[in-house]
Amino acid sequence: MATQPTDHPGIDEPVVVTFEQVAKALGTTEALGNLNEAAGRDDRTPPVEKAAIMAGIGNVLEQIRKAEASVGAKVLTTPHDARAARLQSLIASGEAANLKFGPLPSGGREAMFDTDDWFGWASVAWEKLKHLKPHTMIRPQSRKAVPLADVARIAVLGDWGTGLYGAPKIADSVRTDPDPFAMILHLGDVYYSGTEREVNERFLRVWPGRKEAVSRALNSNHEMYSGGDAYFGSTLPAFGQDGSYFAYQNANWTLVGLDVAYIDHAIDDAQVDWLQGILHDAGDRKVVLFSHHQLYSSIESEQGAKLWSHPGFGAILRSKRIFAWYWGHEHRCTVYAGKDSNFGIMGRCIGNSGMPQGRAATIGLPRSADPAFQEADWRQCPAVTVEGNPLPPAMVLEGRNEFIKGEEEKFSPHGYAVLTLDGPHLKEQVKSATGKVIYEKVL
Repeated sequence: MATQPTDHPGIDEPVVVTFEQVAKALGTTEALGNLNEAAGRDDRTPPVEKAAIMAGIGNVLEQIRKAEASVGAKVLTTPHDARAARLQSLIASGEAANLKFGPLPSGGREAMFDTDDWFGWASVAWEKLKHLKPHTMIRPQSRKAVPLADVARIAVLGDWGTGLYGAPKIADSVRTDPDPFAMILHLGDVYYSGTEREVNERFLRVWPGRKEAVSRALNSNHEMYSGGDAYFGSTLPAFGQDGSYFAYQNANWTLVGLDVAYIDHAIDDAQVDWLQGILHDAGDRKVVLFSHHQLYSSIESEQGAKLWSHPGFGAILRSKRIFAWYWGHEHRCTVYAGKDSNFGIMGRCIGNSGMPQGRAATIGLPRSADPAFQEADWRQCPAVTVEGNPLPPAMVLEGRNEFIKGEEEKFSPHGYAVLTLDGPHLKEQVKSATGKVIYEKVL
């Protein structure tokens, strides 16, 4: 017997907003008419901006449709589009609409949109479609790196803020790990748009913090889609983190977390100036960067051109001063087999901690023959050149995702990384969502 839709679910049951329900909320004649009326009553927004918003509604809908169609299942998906993500957040919140929620076999509950107050709904939706002024960037108070023990373990989670699928399993694995951590680091993205409610329910409330470890979180595009208010106003205070970028250092290593999301997939001059000081003080230590956005990708078309073309930051990269860089954004786990020739960096993508990632681009790749990649289904991407940057071959994690129920074969596995600094050595491990080591190497 089918389960009937219910009232708003508890916070233990994250909400999934599908294209079908967004189309009901925004794509009907009644919805568009009321949005036009809400726009007409808005005397604070210039007419040109109003016209652009209304003209762009079709694109918002199409972006959400394409994101869902690309994976072929009713799971949590969202495009890289601020207005679309904010609209999904609004529907998921149940604000200004009579919503019911039906269970999804794959996980979470689907928001079932309905309303008898179209103008009330449209008035709230209109505000979400307008341009948001971002929260003021909060920078670190010190220009010095924080001391770090010479032996230290760091858990790295990327794109984890869904509350669904493998994300809760990863949290359990980190919490129950028998060995201590010095840091638990999130590479960013709380879905759909990092609102206060989403940050509290999908992130802070379920974050696998431990007493002996500091928690740190990097800024991301999805948190900035809602202006960054919850990231700067809730996440940073909850973690005791005084800025959206930071540095830690011991006798052999300097670890730097960057904010390359406040300006989307780019870096600002003041942060580069701060980084230059950190690198000067690092001396001959090896430097490892962490960020949300990638420097490059062997699979996706999105590249970090705005990063390597920044005069100051590009000079740092081309100096080959950076030893390794861990990023997310792309919802895969990818280990590049060597240093890229332009920047001398060992790149790693750890973006597979919570968002569903379709397998179409990786399922046909050949299995890796490298002995280090035999504990799971790792596939080899060939060496490629992207925008003038020759990239080495890359190993990408493939296989089914056992935590997306009923759709296991469509999505690649979730997991996370653990880095262990031990004197001059860095041991990197990739773990499955349940904590099994599926790749390990000492760099």
